[in-house]
Amino acid sequence: MATVSNGRVAAREARIAARPPEVMFAPLPEQLANIRRWNAERGWGLTAGDLHTVDLTPRAGNDPLVVDLIAVYLRDGPEMSAVPRTCHELWTVAAAQQPRSWSWDWHGDRWERRPKPVQLITGLVHRPGIRRVTVDLAAHFEPGRYVRPSTLRSLDSAHAETLAAAAHFPRWIRAMDGKDVPYAWLSGYELLIRGRPTPWRLPALSWSNFRHTMSLTAAWANHSYSGWASPVCIS
Repeated sequence: MATVSNGRVAAREARIAARPPEVMFAPLPEQLANIRRWNAERGWGLTAGDLHTVDLTPRAGNDPLVVDLIAVYLRDGPEMSAVPRTCHELWTVAAAQQPRSWSWDWHGDRWERRPKPVQLITGLVHRPGIRRVTVDLAAHFEPGRYVRPSTLRSLDSAHAETLAAAAHFPRWIRAMDGKDVPYAWLSGYELLIRGRPTPWRLPALSWSNFRHTMSLTAAWANHSYSGWASPVCIS
């Protein structure tokens, strides 16, 4: 089993290394290949028909942090409902692309078996399936300006899409510095604490170059921060 896992890690790193260092984002056909592989490995339940109908037409344009990506929105599973299952699965896949990862709900080695305690903000609707989405990963980011994520939430706020970006684009995560490449709030989500929604908390995705670690933290939505974006779905 370890040999198979090590082989996957080596193959993943080889794909990343094959791109020029400045290229953070994978093309849509490569992303679709990722989804096929993760679907088979993780048992997501996507059908051949689902995969065949994905639109691979680029639409992002020339903005360096506006990207086309393929996101999945999973159905209810035997242990998790659709929204936390989607969040949990995409985080698990994204974490596997990095040398180290940490999540706010990590409890020893048990986090992989715990559903991510999230729900969508009011007005957003989870539609199961697989779709090409264009996302602005730098939306609302202004270098040096302090903003509150609570003021930026809207019906175009990204949620699963940002985690899909983290899974497809490990170099984007590793480039995060809060200056040229902002950290990312997942503003379309809010956390559940003891089973109740907490609109003043939201997941936040960042990279520590010192620790070589990708982190998913529970940010305060009403605090002010600099160096962060609130990604939005454009189409």
